[in-house]
Amino acid sequence: AREWMRICFELLEMLKANKKAIRRATVSTFGYIAKAIGPSDVLATLLNNLKVQERQNRVCTTVAIAIVAESCAPFTVIPALMNEYKVPELNVQNGVLKSMSFMFEYISEMGKDYIYSVVPLLEDALMDRDLVHRQTAATAVSHLALGVPGMGCEDAFLHLLNLVWPNIFETSPHVINAVMSAIEGCRVAVGPGVILQYVLQGLFHPAKRVRQVYWKIYNNLYIASQEALVAYYPKVHLDKQRSTLHELDMMI
Repeated sequence: AREWMRICFELLEMLKANKKAIRRATVSTFGYIAKAIGPSDVLATLLNNLKVQERQNRVCTTVAIAIVAESCAPFTVIPALMNEYKVPELNVQNGVLKSMSFMFEYISEMGKDYIYSVVPLLEDALMDRDLVHRQTAATAVSHLALGVPGMGCEDAFLHLLNLVWPNIFETSPHVINAVMSAIEGCRVAVGPGVILQYVLQGLFHPAKRVRQVYWKIYNNLYIASQEALVAYYPKVHLDKQRSTLHELDMMI
């Protein structure tokens, strides 16, 4: 095991390589080593590497952590990741969130067992003042939601959606992409009808800036789930004198 750990430390240097193929092979190797000697030592080395300054090194490290989680089951990695989030350092916290994002992207439906344990962490990140925290947390919510539709986790995603939603007025393109992606993910997880109820509140707002954002979300919703929205549109009673019952109401 000590020899494997020595190899791990050598591999960290390989993450600085210019060739993408070398970096990709390196992060996969961390997964194989973790499978051979257990994830705890490898994970400790990788989490320590999140404190470095170079961005490329940190991003490769987060991918390696996600691969370790995939190859050794997520429950071996999530507690250490959540513990590392306590470190009051921007790079480390962003690294943890990025690892979570990649991890949920890799493990997809396995993520349903871990949703309720990571909700408090994502909750904290989505309320952070730092823009990058919110962006990365939104990406994590998106991957998490797309992995577990129809698995009975709607309550958690509704809660996360309430925290993602206030960010729709952000101006940074990266943040907007992440937030829109999270909303799309929540549409899959909780259903388009719920998102429609959120959107209807702002479609006819007096301020143009608000209307633009809400119509953008509505258009995406309409493109993705047009037929599913029919049952959720609000009723418009044009004739006040006569009471009418629509065919769709009779079916429902």
